[in-house]
Amino acid sequence: MAQSSSRSRVLNPGPEDGSLLRFQSVHVSEHIWDRCEHPILKVRGCHFIPADMEGVPMEILPHLTLAGFAGIAQLTCFPIDRHLITALVKRWRPEIHTFHMPPGECTITLQDIAIQIGLRIDGKAVIAAVGGNKAQIMEDLLGIRPPDDAFAGSSLKLSWLDQHFTHVAMHNHNELQLTRFARAYILRLIGGFMLADHSSSRVPVRYLPLLEDFTITGEYSWGAAALAFLYR
Repeated sequence: MAQSSSRSRVLNPGPEDGSLLRFQSVHVSEHIWDRCEHPILKVRGCHFIPADMEGVPMEILPHLTLAGFAGIAQLTCFPIDRHLITALVKRWRPEIHTFHMPPGECTITLQDIAIQIGLRIDGKAVIAAVGGNKAQIMEDLLGIRPPDDAFAGSSLKLSWLDQHFTHVAMHNHNELQLTRFARAYILRLIGGFMLADHSSSRVPVRYLPLLEDFTITGEYSWGAAALAFLYR
């Protein structure tokens, strides 16, 4: 009898007050709430690491470490479990930014960002200036002036970065070129992983000036910016 009772028990994945679920009708959790079958979610991401390259290029690792991006750079090669992500999304409540699990509620904190991703969670606020000549900024900091079709509004297409800054061997002739490659690499991390929009295919140019001096770059609270962007 105890075994039969255990099998018939239904766990409520949401709060007792149903009025809190204002987005339930537009959230994927509605399918599991109504006991409907739901396919495994497709995970969109920026895969800029070529198949013949394993891990982060060692040549730019000191630059990434100084700028505070060495930890998150390692995650670009981390395998993605789509089934696990699907299960977590079904438990995520956008109204209150929490996962509803059988033992209780849990959420993503700054401590999670610091420990699991390795981004700094204290320091200067990430405030990027708006405006300026996009092409000139690119030329000054990356050494190449993109054509007009490389931009989508105020953002740069990551496909342009893939075309010009994929293989570090092409930029390993002197320290300046290596620094430029590291800036392009970090820009990909920002647009494709940390602060990605729905397309995951472009990055605002306004972040590039924050990468001019890696010593100063490392003083920014990129972890707090990433968490705030995720919640937004």
